[in-house]
Amino acid sequence: MDYKRAPVRLSAIQSFRNYVEEIISTSGMKALLVDKDTMTMISLVISQTEIISKQVFIVETIEGNMKGKKSQMNHLKAVCILRPTKKSLSLLEAALRKPRFKEYHIFFTNFTTETSLKSLASADEFELVKQVREFYADYYAVNHDLFHTNQLSTRPLYAKRSSWTPSSDKIMDRNVEGLLAMLLAAKKRPVVRYQRGSRLAKDMAIEVVRGMKEENEVFDFRDSTQSILLVMDRREDPIAPLLMQWTYQAMVHELLTITNNRVDMKSVPNVKKDMMQVVMSITQDEFFAETHTYNYGDLGKSIKNLVNKYKEKKTSQKIDTIQDMQRFVEQYPELKTFQGNVSKHVTVMVEMNRRVKEERLMAVSEVEQNLACDHSHGKALEEVMKMLGDSKVSFRRKLCLASLYHLRYEKQRGNSMATIRSVLKDQAGSSEEHRLVKFCDEIIRYAGAKVRGGDLYGSGRGIFSIMKNVFSGGLSEIENVYTRYKPVLITALGSLLKNKLDTNEYPFMDAVASKKDIDQIFVYVIGGVTYQEAALVAELNKSTGPSGPKIVLGGSYIHNSTSFMKDILGMTEEKEGAEHVIDMKAEM
Repeated sequence: MDYKRAPVRLSAIQSFRNYVEEIISTSGMKALLVDKDTMTMISLVISQTEIISKQVFIVETIEGNMKGKKSQMNHLKAVCILRPTKKSLSLLEAALRKPRFKEYHIFFTNFTTETSLKSLASADEFELVKQVREFYADYYAVNHDLFHTNQLSTRPLYAKRSSWTPSSDKIMDRNVEGLLAMLLAAKKRPVVRYQRGSRLAKDMAIEVVRGMKEENEVFDFRDSTQSILLVMDRREDPIAPLLMQWTYQAMVHELLTITNNRVDMKSVPNVKKDMMQVVMSITQDEFFAETHTYNYGDLGKSIKNLVNKYKEKKTSQKIDTIQDMQRFVEQYPELKTFQGNVSKHVTVMVEMNRRVKEERLMAVSEVEQNLACDHSHGKALEEVMKMLGDSKVSFRRKLCLASLYHLRYEKQRGNSMATIRSVLKDQAGSSEEHRLVKFCDEIIRYAGAKVRGGDLYGSGRGIFSIMKNVFSGGLSEIENVYTRYKPVLITALGSLLKNKLDTNEYPFMDAVASKKDIDQIFVYVIGGVTYQEAALVAELNKSTGPSGPKIVLGGSYIHNSTSFMKDILGMTEEKEGAEHVIDMKAEM
């Protein structure tokens, strides 16, 4: 294998956007019909203003289209972008039986069965369907090199395969469907490798290979280069989602939570009305696109420069003549938008800074990194107990510390796991916090030494505390103390880029790598990824230069510590209290 050439820079966002632009460029006035999933997926890559500019006069959900009395729109074409789910297909059939639009152009985001197409044809009694096509835009594109399938609940997949429910099968299918769609959008048929220690990673790799074979014609790309898909399992690295994050996008998600590129700021003290919800999107915000991987220190400098730039623009506005006035009026919308953007980033930074100081997050983070990277039980216990006794440290961060201690010292003779859990129980206030205390036990059941296949702490990966950076630059002085831990997937990618990834630890599926140049690497983590891992992938992409292979990271979900805990505890289920039995021997 050779990593010399990469003629095209793949973007998860642009690949999805290309599909949407082609679909909505259908000539004439039209209505856009979407489902709840595609509405969100589309909103991540293209703005409503851009959609309207393509003669789209109405955007409706297929669910809302059938509710209540709707007026006839015989002058509009209906352009439908839908996931081919049973629910969406059923609603589409109902819409065709009682049509509101003069014609229907149907685009499914993934493979559709012949049975479904026949059913649609039967429902089209008025023969208004002009085309039915498959466009492979079935994933959530967040960054150019980051996507997910919006599967927050993956805990059921860790039960024995024989005891999987239809719900479990649905979760696995959605992960596979989203990944296959990403590969098709990229026009790649990769060689597949998987994490040997994970039964789940192997199962998914098998399903992906099967999917490519079943749709052999669609995956028949005449490519002079080669791509690699690496399937990994969150269970093999439970540490990364529990650590305090220190790059911009990751920090916002950890402290404020990003949901579909939006951040709810209502709980922020003294927040202005227009800042109660802000958009953090790299497609709509040039400053965020540039700084989303910046570390906390560099971010502060960049925001300061942004504020100074705004001040310069504002003070340079002189209105002495009619021409000055005209120029000011023309530039005012741009200046107003700039002001809003500055206010947004300053507000977010001020709130993060407040939380860092008031909740002692730097001190907490240092202890977390020590737990992840060093092995000194006496010192670790002393540091953890000190943090548990600090009233300024939030309950969630105490849970993270306790869980990291459990993972590191579960086999340590004379450990204090029971004492730590007892302290947390005493401090838990709400019923949710009482339930979250169970996470300390559940993280061992989910990803303890007995069920992990890889060597998370041992010599297999090297000692983290003396490990050199996988890449150079990027995180400056803050890296030494607060970002020492390198996630398993970053270590694997570092080896893969050097063509030294162990084939015993990461076996090939059917095909083995050829001697073609590698131009693209896909990594998919079933169980979810973090923005911090995405930032490290972005740094690796920079380090490979314009001629090296590019990496796209995907996963079931983008976790912060809270969502990760809730997934493991089964608290993502609609019915509270639903628990899933983990197969302790499934991956041994």
